[in-house]
Amino acid sequence: GSRHIPARVKREVWARDGQRCTFVAEDGRRCMETGGLEIDHVRPHADGGPASTSNCRVLCAAHNLYEARQYFGVHEQRDVPESYSISRSEAARGSG
Repeated sequence: GSRHIPARVKREVWARDGQRCTFVAEDGRRCMETGGLEIDHVRPHADGGPASTSNCRVLCAAHNLYEARQYFGVHEQRDVPESYSISRSEAARGSG
């Protein structure tokens, strides 16, 4: 299926997440990053995750990659499935 995230979903996710990375470290600190943000699927699109408000969140590029590695069990960036990575231009537009 398409990786398209509807504009309505993007707007709701950006507003809900305060236009800031939502990653929370084990010690409870939330990432302070407000640049290079991406819309991420909690359950990845590559694994059937829907493009819904409840399944999407805002992450910085570093935490998006970290979460992909955690989910897929990869250790090198080149191992992240191509269908899971997005271009910088897509990230700037808020898709993912």
